Amino acid sequence: MSRRARDSEASRRYHDRVAGNYDRIYDDAYWEFHDELTWRAIKPFVPRDLSEKCLDLGCGTGKWGLKLLKTGLCTTFVDHSAGMIEQTRTKVQAMGPRAKKATLLVADIVDLSALEAPQFSLVVAMGDPLSICSDPARAVREIWRVMKPGGVVIATADSKVAAVDHFLEKGDVEGLEKFVRTSRTRWLTDDAREQFELTMFTPGTLRAIFERAGFDVVSVVGKTILPIRKHQTILAKEGYMERLLTLEHELAKDQSAAGKASHLQITARKPAVL
Repeated sequence: MSRRARDSEASRRYHDRVAGNYDRIYDDAYWEFHDELTWRAIKPFVPRDLSEKCLDLGCGTGKWGLKLLKTGLCTTFVDHSAGMIEQTRTKVQAMGPRAKKATLLVADIVDLSALEAPQFSLVVAMGDPLSICSDPARAVREIWRVMKPGGVVIATADSKVAAVDHFLEKGDVEGLEKFVRTSRTRWLTDDAREQFELTMFTPGTLRAIFERAGFDVVSVVGKTILPIRKHQTILAKEGYMERLLTLEHELAKDQSAAGKASHLQITARKPAVL
């Protein structure tokens, strides 16, 4: 079995195991802030024409695709973990008639051959599937292939700069040297069978893989630039959530600030005329 195949299997194993508890892992004030920030980035690109189709890649338990489905848009949910797709299916089925507009698919984002192309006007890939997958450049090419001309993709990835502290805290200079050269590290979990390679990006390298695939990059921003995770108790103060969201948006206008964040978010458009 190749390294990429082993990593894909390890990732599926991990995500299948945590699927039932996944929503609870990300249920605190920081993630409330993070998710509101994310939705505000997605919302301006949500198609107004309900005949358009959307794609949620690396959908997990369906958080973002469900929001799109609620607006009345046909939405396809894709995840390489069957466990995650089953969690999503339960939520979709609870939506009544809107469930008819949902398609659920177990597939790796590096191979979307099960999807006809081009058909999607909006693609979201949240939760850093570009970092988790075995071949980010191939995944971006697949996104290009299934998107309609003029369509928009919004995707997140792990920030390389933010990961440097992990190696220094351990005093692992050898590991840091390798990481800086390769941009790759491994998912930290106790079960060796669930450990898979992660690819991390700088704003420049994330932009580059989209541009090489043919996309026009609209923006690359950090998420979150403010260290809210360390200070999330401040969000409990009345009015502070909105004030900090405003500040986050203001900081993101300077793309050089993205390097401070633990995650990166790219918005890119497939040219309308090819």
